[in-house]
Amino acid sequence: MDDHQTPRHDRRRRGLLALLMAGTALIAATGATMSLALFTSQTAVAGNAFTAGTIILTVNPATAFLTSAAMMPGDAVPAGTPGQAVAISNTGTGALRYAITGTSTDADAKHLNTVLLLTVRQPDGNAGASCANFTGNILFSGVVPTAGANMVGDPTAGFQAGDRSLAAAVSETLCFKASLPIGTGNGFQGAASTYTFTFTAEQTANNP
Repeated sequence: MDDHQTPRHDRRRRGLLALLMAGTALIAATGATMSLALFTSQTAVAGNAFTAGTIILTVNPATAFLTSAAMMPGDAVPAGTPGQAVAISNTGTGALRYAITGTSTDADAKHLNTVLLLTVRQPDGNAGASCANFTGNILFSGVVPTAGANMVGDPTAGFQAGDRSLAAAVSETLCFKASLPIGTGNGFQGAASTYTFTFTAEQTANNP
């Protein structure tokens, strides 16, 4: 009797197993179909453009603005005027601070640069920016040696005492003057020196 029931039992078990596998496959297929049917939405936002700002310092006059071929003790340059107006402009897009340094030559070893006095002033408030009244605040007054000197502020990175600040698209005028003192000795006759003024700017944003 057991011999007749065993094949029948096996066939029933195989049938149940096939039915179970078919059901599992159906459930899996149904789940996949439901996942593909979820609502979705997507939006692309283009055109996120960036442009770096600029720090641009311009100086006018851009060439030599203090010269003399025959200074005598007691003379000043520019002659007969209160001072040479120099316009410093920030033509960039960011605020800046700037400093002015000077260097000089002494090619003839007569050391004119040890006695020639350079003065930089801020124009007097009542005179506007014309340097017509050379009585504004003195920013520098002294000689400029061969090794150079900080005349206005300091070009070292970061804020330094005396640095000048300019917002974007803003200009200011400084007045320059060179004087040969009346007591200059006879040994300076024919002496010559050449000066270079360097204007150095840096951003103020994120730069304390």
